[in-house]
Amino acid sequence: MAELFTQKFGIKEVADVAFYNQGDVKYNKTTGAIEVADSNKKPVLVFTTLKTSNLEFTGETAEARGGKGNAVLMSWDHSREATLTLEDALLSADSLATMLSKSAPSLVGDNTVISIDANGFPGTYTVVGKTFARDTDGKDHLLTFIIFKAKVQAEASFEMSADGDPSTLNMTLKVLRCTSDA
Repeated sequence: MAELFTQKFGIKEVADVAFYNQGDVKYNKTTGAIEVADSNKKPVLVFTTLKTSNLEFTGETAEARGGKGNAVLMSWDHSREATLTLEDALLSADSLATMLSKSAPSLVGDNTVISIDANGFPGTYTVVGKTFARDTDGKDHLLTFIIFKAKVQAEASFEMSADGDPSTLNMTLKVLRCTSDA
C-alpha cells in the first residue's frame, strides 16, 4: 500500500462503510492495520449498497494585510471541518434506526417498528470505509479510511412516493476531533 502514495491515483468507486461503537476499532501505527479491539465486536451498521460516499473538508483563513497595495503579510488557517455524506440506494431498519434515534428497531412478527420521536437523537461512531484507488499504471489498490469520531447529524428526510425514483437514504456525519490518541 505504501507505493500508492508515491504516485498519482484516482478513485472512481463508492466506498463500503461500517459504523462501529467508539473504542471498538484501533489503528496500529506500527503495522498500519485497522484492528477490531475484540473479535466479538461487530459493526453497528454496514453499508454495501451506497450510491455515493463523499468526504468534504472545509476551513477558513485569517490574513494580516498591510504596506503598499495592502498585500497579504501573513495568514492563519482555522475552523477546519470535515463531513462525511452517504447516500444509500436501499433502506434498512438498522440504517433508519441509526439515523433517526439511538434505539434499535423492534421486531414484532413480520413488521419492523422504528420508534420516532423528538427525544431520540443519533449517536457518534467510529467509521471505517473501504474503496479502490487505481494508480497511473492501471493497478488497483485497496484504500481504507478511518474516522475515529463521527456524529450522525440529526437532520433527516426520505421520500415515500407512488411514482418517480425510489427513495434513498441520505446520511450526513460531522467528523469530530479526537481527544485521545486513537
